[in-house]
Amino acid sequence: MNKPWIAVSALVLLASPGAYAVGDGDFEAGLSVSLTSTEIDVGGTTTDSDSGQIEVSGGLFFTDQLEGKVALSAIVTTDATYGSLKPGVDYLFTGGGGDVVPFVGGALALGMFDSDSDYIDVHGGVKYFFRERTSVEGRLSYQMATDSAYDDVIDLFVGLNVYF
Repeated sequence: MNKPWIAVSALVLLASPGAYAVGDGDFEAGLSVSLTSTEIDVGGTTTDSDSGQIEVSGGLFFTDQLEGKVALSAIVTTDATYGSLKPGVDYLFTGGGGDVVPFVGGALALGMFDSDSDYIDVHGGVKYFFRERTSVEGRLSYQMATDSAYDDVIDLFVGLNVYF
């Protein structure tokens, strides 16, 4: 039932005119989500836990290609909710001048709220500018735990960004 709506939405986004028009001094505000299944090992017993991650981010472009970012991230599992503050940087490959812009980046996630675990986030993806100042984003993130009690995680994020 939802598949026709998703297909129509995708066609509208793909048919819309857009071009990368972001540069030095511009701000980015974004919202990204990820749904995953995590394996948790507690006392020798391994259980699967459904989880999701929600990120609210902001960024400042230092150049047309280099962006400093900060994100508030909430990891929600069936057992608990954890948070982190993620300062980082993204590099956008803008040489093509089109509406599809690949990027890579990294961040250090600092545990907050009920979490004391930190992790390093290395990611890459694509921003599709379906409007001059609005993009959808697909990002693959490798999150490497700094604490040996946690496993490394690979997450696929989908998001929406607006530029000012």
